[in-house]
Amino acid sequence: MVLILQILYAIVFFIMLLLSGFIIFHVVFYSYNSPSKKITLALFVPVTCVLLLTNLILFNSIDLEGLFSNIYMLY
Repeated sequence: MVLILQILYAIVFFIMLLLSGFIIFHVVFYSYNSPSKKITLALFVPVTCVLLLTNLILFNSIDLEGLFSNIYMLY
């Protein structure tokens, strides 16, 4: 069960990375003007990196084996 959740999380994380790249691509190539492009990228890229990094760290800090062993003991 733990391996399945880790694989699912990896898929979701990869999709989030792809969507972030998709957003960055559109900001770079379809911005109205250069200052708005720079401001948007200056806000979006660091915030997205911090959110993805903290999400990854927090997911890896969860003791999934201990969590599921407690759940299985209830049944």
